[in-house]
Amino acid sequence: MKDSLRTLAICLALGLLQMLGLCAWLWQAGAQAPPWLSLASLALLVSTALLCAMGAWRLHRLLLWRRRRSPRPSREVQAERRRIAADLHDGVGGLLVHAMALLDPRETRQRQAQELLEQALLDLRLMVDAMDAMEDALPVRLARLRHRLQPVLDRRGMRICWSVADPHAAAGLRGVPDLPVLQDLPDLPRGQPSQQLLAIAQEAVSNALQHARATTLWLVLEPVDRADAASPGRDARRALHWELRVEDDGCGLPSDPGPGPGPAQGAIPPGLQGMGLAGMHRRAHAIGAVLDILPRAGGGTVVRVRW
Repeated sequence: MKDSLRTLAICLALGLLQMLGLCAWLWQAGAQAPPWLSLASLALLVSTALLCAMGAWRLHRLLLWRRRRSPRPSREVQAERRRIAADLHDGVGGLLVHAMALLDPRETRQRQAQELLEQALLDLRLMVDAMDAMEDALPVRLARLRHRLQPVLDRRGMRICWSVADPHAAAGLRGVPDLPVLQDLPDLPRGQPSQQLLAIAQEAVSNALQHARATTLWLVLEPVDRADAASPGRDARRALHWELRVEDDGCGLPSDPGPGPGPAQGAIPPGLQGMGLAGMHRRAHAIGAVLDILPRAGGGTVVRVRW
């Protein structure tokens, strides 16, 4: 912006000098000059004055412009997001509910279609929630996810085991012996990092619902001791980090029959590339987190994010 202002100011100064020079020349030698030269000089003077006026208006706009100091969207943008969210919820959401009501769950193909529509409705509602609450902390977003997810799990006969630690909720419980570790942890993310973590959890839950044939889900957000960072003389905050896990007791990861050594810990098996896990890895990398997709002891899959 500074370079633009400097360039525009120099151009305006040169234009004004040119105008003054033309005015002085017309005043001194205009009567003796040929008529065509006087007309050409006058036209050049008028065009230069117009260009200077346009440059002055542009300079005024640049001086009034201020870079936003806050990454939060303006009130107008937030209002437009809420309007779009309401239209999606009432319009597309209503159509999905109506389509689900027309299907007979006793027939296999219609039951499968109903489950797909149910998953689409869940994704839509979660997207609407995300648009309406951009600055919420991660525990709040996860609580909203559970609220939306519970009816789907109930209809499918699945249960969820929920364990989400919230330092803000525990701030008033400093005398409780079980919670002192939360006082030493970094704050949980808000805004875009929080949304990325929620999207990873949503994708893990969606995979469990669609592919795992699981009966139980675990969603855990807890502090974990980082043993490699803990050393004498270091701050306790740097010896702890957060871990988000989504586990299921389903059929587990598909085996990779290809030759060569197996994939490294946290890598994406080739058979899972179409299940959105590559996107989960990209989201984790974007916020500096580490994503691992592991087999669960006793059967099933664990999706784990650490930061």
